[in-house]
Amino acid sequence: MTPISVCIIAKNEEAHIERLLSSLSSCPFEIVLVDTGSSDRTKEIAAKYTDCIYDFPWIDDFAAARNFSLSKASNDWILMMDSDEWVKSIDLEELDYFRKHLSHAVGSVTRENLTGDPGHPSLSTDQTERFFSRKRFQYTGIIHEQLTPKFEKSFEAFLLNTTIGHDGYLMTGQERIAKSLRNITLLKKQLEQKPDDPYTLYQLGKGYEMIRDAANACLCFEKALRTGLDSELAYVQALILSYGEALLETGQFKKALSLDNYANSLSGSADYLYLMGMICLKNEQYEQALDQFEKAVALPNALKEGRNSYLCYYEIGRILSMISEWGMARNYFLKCGDYPPALHALRILDEQGL
Repeated sequence: MTPISVCIIAKNEEAHIERLLSSLSSCPFEIVLVDTGSSDRTKEIAAKYTDCIYDFPWIDDFAAARNFSLSKASNDWILMMDSDEWVKSIDLEELDYFRKHLSHAVGSVTRENLTGDPGHPSLSTDQTERFFSRKRFQYTGIIHEQLTPKFEKSFEAFLLNTTIGHDGYLMTGQERIAKSLRNITLLKKQLEQKPDDPYTLYQLGKGYEMIRDAANACLCFEKALRTGLDSELAYVQALILSYGEALLETGQFKKALSLDNYANSLSGSADYLYLMGMICLKNEQYEQALDQFEKAVALPNALKEGRNSYLCYYEIGRILSMISEWGMARNYFLKCGDYPPALHALRILDEQGL
């Protein structure tokens, strides 16, 4: 068996836990499951895959539960997973090399997120730090807990050739609101200990975003950015994108133009370029908007679907329609495939004989 332990915390996850554990069944890892108070068949299902099942009374502290799982692992190298995730692809040789030669660092995995309503899911991707040595790292924070070095102030993270799926936010509107309100309560509790912690402010803003309270989301994101964050950090870049979207949502179009200050750090992000295109569009800066959208479609990847393809093509088509460039506008709408707004725009052009 490879000296790697997969650590999982779970509560009432009978609908998901087997998907995760079966996706790990071909990997020669120890599996450690910490149950925080299930009343369903979570532990019964997990017992088909591992004998390492432990109880941990829930104390409103995710870091405490995760650190308890680390303490129960037989191996120092940990792959942390959540019950609403599953392994899509994994490079075992790479993990072994990382373990032997990069003990000071953390391995990040690519996570493909299905979110929104179950009937109409949307796809986004991010990178999350999951592979590490428990000798050097632990978790801090009662919610949206962070991997934290025990000795150094900072650490290196490298992206692994491992991809996981995640659908923890694929839920009905009522379920999403309930989960977000729980998170907001815990995050406010965490802020009482560190009122100006930018990461907690970011996550609180995301909580407000989930319940469509863009005004409070803006306040949290803005306060976090005022702490002077390094815009090269992945979560800070995500914060900037969320802040821009919240500014647009609340009609603060002029203020949103200030996000151009992050162009140097985010010039390779299709999501940022699309956002800046939308900001320019709202400020009637059409040439600048076209420039941003065209730059976005030249990039190979985007965190959210469409931001380097059909969403940009649609906006370019709309701008061209404003200046009566009907033929060029049609070509861009056609590039959008089956995107409904683009199909509607094409029907209008057909009806008007343009």
